[in-house]
Amino acid sequence: MGQSLSLINYQNKTFSLHSAKFESINMTVCGLLIECSDREPIPVPLTGVSVEVQIIDLGAKVTIEQRYVNRENQPIEAVYLFPLDEGAGVCQFTAEVDGRIIQGVAKEEEAKTDYEQAIQSGHSAFLVEEKLPDVFKAKIGNLAAGSGAKIRLTYVTELKVEGGEIRFYLPTTIAPRYVPSTDGSSAAKDLASIKYSQESHYKVEFNITVQMASAIKEIRSPTHKITVSSDAANMPTRRTLRLDDEVTSMDRDLVVYVQIAEPHQPRITQEKSPEGSAAMMLSLVPSFKLAEQKTELIFLVDRSGSMDGQGIEQAKQALKLFLHSLPLDCYVNIAGFGFSYEELYPSSKKYDEGVLNTAKAYAEQLRANLGGTEILQPLERIFKKPPIDGYLRQVFVLTDGEVSNAPQVLSLVRQHSGRTRVFALGLGSSASHHLVEGMARAGHGTALFASLEERLEKKVMQQLQDALQPALTDIKIKWEGYDDTGQSPVDVNVPVQTEKTLMGYGKPLDEPMKTVSDKPEKKLRQAPCDAMIPPVFDGKHLIVYALLARDAHVPKWAEIIASSPIGPLSLKISLNEQNPEEGKLIHCLAAKRIIQLLQDREEYGEAKQEIIQLGCQYGLASRYTSYVAVDPKEQKELKESWMMMKSRDVPVQIAHGWGGHVRNFNALYSNSSNLQLMTDCAQPVTNNFMFSMSKKSRMHKSMKSAPACSPTQSVFSRIIQASPFGTFGVETDSFDSSPGKDDFPANTNDDNLMKLVSSQNFDGSFRLESVLGQLLGTTVDDIRQAGKQHLYSDKVWATAIALAYMSLALIELQSSWMLVAKKAENWIRSQQLMDEAACTMTAQQFVKDKLNL
Repeated sequence: MGQSLSLINYQNKTFSLHSAKFESINMTVCGLLIECSDREPIPVPLTGVSVEVQIIDLGAKVTIEQRYVNRENQPIEAVYLFPLDEGAGVCQFTAEVDGRIIQGVAKEEEAKTDYEQAIQSGHSAFLVEEKLPDVFKAKIGNLAAGSGAKIRLTYVTELKVEGGEIRFYLPTTIAPRYVPSTDGSSAAKDLASIKYSQESHYKVEFNITVQMASAIKEIRSPTHKITVSSDAANMPTRRTLRLDDEVTSMDRDLVVYVQIAEPHQPRITQEKSPEGSAAMMLSLVPSFKLAEQKTELIFLVDRSGSMDGQGIEQAKQALKLFLHSLPLDCYVNIAGFGFSYEELYPSSKKYDEGVLNTAKAYAEQLRANLGGTEILQPLERIFKKPPIDGYLRQVFVLTDGEVSNAPQVLSLVRQHSGRTRVFALGLGSSASHHLVEGMARAGHGTALFASLEERLEKKVMQQLQDALQPALTDIKIKWEGYDDTGQSPVDVNVPVQTEKTLMGYGKPLDEPMKTVSDKPEKKLRQAPCDAMIPPVFDGKHLIVYALLARDAHVPKWAEIIASSPIGPLSLKISLNEQNPEEGKLIHCLAAKRIIQLLQDREEYGEAKQEIIQLGCQYGLASRYTSYVAVDPKEQKELKESWMMMKSRDVPVQIAHGWGGHVRNFNALYSNSSNLQLMTDCAQPVTNNFMFSMSKKSRMHKSMKSAPACSPTQSVFSRIIQASPFGTFGVETDSFDSSPGKDDFPANTNDDNLMKLVSSQNFDGSFRLESVLGQLLGTTVDDIRQAGKQHLYSDKVWATAIALAYMSLALIELQSSWMLVAKKAENWIRSQQLMDEAACTMTAQQFVKDKLNL
């Protein structure tokens, strides 16, 4: 029969590749778990997880503790992969074994050597390493029989400002990642080794404290029910929040939004470290309005199986609103990708009424039926198309970001950033922030995220507004007391030599003589440097750090100068010198930003050494530095039995809503014997691209005739093709995976907005149709007669009524309909009415009367 190859562990079953059949093996998930060579499960209970979060303005410090017990009669090595914020800097790692606390140390390659040698010497040892910027791997080696262990990991991260709110998120699970056949990296192999469970059997505790620079107006979470309380002093700038219910699952990222009274106040925050060095954080949420630029807009939709269900339905609704919000003078196209690639037009079309209607019809029939997430080749295809003269190409990528080859994707986007700007929107309970944020950084665009509990329309509109308005570029920061490089300090209040001598005139009196070969000391290091500061968009935060050497001059102000189509824009921000913060939070954030930029740029050589130096100096895990901790106590029984040590993996809870089939898992398992594999391995996307993946046309063969796959792909790419979770070639009629009518609440304001927008023409005017009557609770004839009384045409009156309805009944969705309304207002203005203001007031009164406002 041949060797059995495990594809995926889920709930109480393991699906294995065995003579083209899936064999169901009974298994109980209980904390840490892996199968032995004889396929018998061995549980190692994970008894609990605690998360402590401190949010301070635009930064956060997060400590995660996991508690384990080895209930076997032999030592084990526990191995687990866990997600982190892709911009997070892991700055501390400790382990506690039988009451002994062991501090981790950040080292380069010798960290792995220290770990292996410690195990062989009879010591318990711990290793934490970065596999991808948003995926880390921890090993707990030589955990003795009957012993307990606590693992504590602390990281710092920078928060984003989104729609006037500060957004914090805590990743909790790694969704299954698609591994292309060309990806043989160690990270891909680790991702392929993850075992999944539908449930977790331990309690999760969250405790979050929030401290802001101004009064907190509201704290909300679209993903979890939370309780917000004040501290003992009842200070308006501080709040504490906990989850309402006891949490026993980690199947979706925790997302929290904080709204404060003065969110857009520029500031410079200073921090002093215990060693005497200083760090500064300049934060700014700019506000400006520039004339719109002519654009070519391409909406690239992930149509892989993991997007099935609510994900693809939300994408369709957002796309319709996107199409109605486009300016009159633009080019547009829609494309979808999976194993194959489909596009509405061979090349982008000039936006008009016909294009709008065709694109809306195309959006309506979109399905998540194109297989695995092959994002690299579709982007290559788009980038190779010639640009349209006079129109800046903007690509909007909507994806759940579940791929292993993110570095190759980011490199491609960076290569073409000169003439194509990329905006990325991550969708789902555990979208890869590394891919989504990375594409936006590399493509000089913006990144946003939406959980399955959030509507996409608002997010898409925010990005469209960013794309239509020019961004500020060529950003330069001038720090008081320092020259333009930000490295060599200008002398500030330092006595200088006044004697006109060739040996020191104009230089500090106490400055030591330097030889020609000496390099100037870097007293201030900016992160990112001027050349790497990304474009700045209206309403999107900008954070720049400065690391100061010990006893270096502390700047009293900084000036930001940015290029724009109308000339330079600038702002001077003064330092708040009252009570600088104590600690290393800003130090670590600054160092992490430098490391992130160096890793993004794929620079090696000197860059590698710089990453190692920063990682070791500030205690940060990175591509080249890992955390290692060794228990100083040598245990004789461990030294004698380390060769018998068994490796145990942590199962990861499957992401909520992954592939649209979560609610159907139990039904599917009862029919698992009917599962079959697709014929082929993941094939590269060819120039032909078009490939039907409809249910009736799926082709199946036995594995004996299937082409060979790479080792990594045979482990994981086939998960995508044969997984019970997705639609990647699984032939099953036991359930319908399309969203049911109970999945989405009906008649919400978002739904009403979509109904209204469906009546808008490409030029911005509205048609007098039954939808207006339904929204106002009256008839089309009643609306028409009211317009005739004031001598307004049907189109003018319908447009005025639509504008009034949005401003009165949908005011909380203003960010979603702003561009729709702008087109409508411009159209009414073009009609040159005798009294436009009177038309507006009459329409508003009519809507108020009908809605009893």
